[in-house]
Amino acid sequence: MGKQIKRRLRTMEDVRRFLADTVNQFNRDEIEANKASKLGYLLQILARVIEGSDLESRVQELEKTINQKGKKK
Repeated sequence: MGKQIKRRLRTMEDVRRFLADTVNQFNRDEIEANKASKLGYLLQILARVIEGSDLESRVQELEKTINQKGKKK
């Protein structure tokens, strides 16, 4: 079995790298197809969560900017 690397998956870049590592491990027969498939599915869900969180943060920042500009008038 391949070595396990502990890392935090906080950004889309983190998810992309982990997915690339998973694909490479699968190609080298270091992990089974079943595990690679499960990891791929979970990474897909995590990517959607991160994307939604990033979008929410951006909307909040825009709303804050709009509210500040509205108060200046």
